[in-house]
Amino acid sequence: MIFERLKEALYFWRRHLAALFLISAPFALLGEAAQWVMGPFLMFDGDQLTGINLSVGMVMLLIRPLAEGALIMQLASIHQGRAQGVIACTLPALMLYPALVLTYFLIGIGVTLGWTLLFFPALWVYTRLCFAPFRVVLHRQSPIAALRGAFQYSGPCQWPLLGAILLTGLIMFGLIGLTNTLFVGLLGESAGVGLVINVLASLITTLINVVVFRFWLLNDPGTQQA
Repeated sequence: MIFERLKEALYFWRRHLAALFLISAPFALLGEAAQWVMGPFLMFDGDQLTGINLSVGMVMLLIRPLAEGALIMQLASIHQGRAQGVIACTLPALMLYPALVLTYFLIGIGVTLGWTLLFFPALWVYTRLCFAPFRVVLHRQSPIAALRGAFQYSGPCQWPLLGAILLTGLIMFGLIGLTNTLFVGLLGESAGVGLVINVLASLITTLINVVVFRFWLLNDPGTQQA
């Protein structure tokens, strides 16, 4: 089941790369613009990490729920047969922005508590709650109701979903590393090359959303079987 769902997700992702890029790229550029104005998120002295820019980190955290909401709208639009533009996907997410922020904040608390018990509990918590943003955006539920529903309906598929998320993370890590090596090797290191790599990395990371979306379609009541 894990490999079947992962295969479906990879096919969906490859087939709709352009539509996913249409959503991921603007938000990646917005994050890059924030770092250009406020300074880089990670601060280095030579090759040594010296600190973290908390202001930029907060801006990027606030951008993330909107980006995820817009991507969920795009995934639903693609599933219904017609991809939408970035504005059409972003406006509904913007209307639900407070609920999305609270939802991701509560998921973040759960994952952080899981980290105190090592890696696996954190991954398990994320697995059990990852349907919640889809319920907020597509079912218009409150954050608490969405989290309760996510925990309930992810139960029957929790282990295949956890395995698929873990394998997807490894695939994304490999693809991002390959992209970085290829572009730096061909074009060298520069701000422009770094920007292109980050934008492409944002597209690659949409694969995890696709995997969760495929499981959500098959396990959450009220969705159309695919």
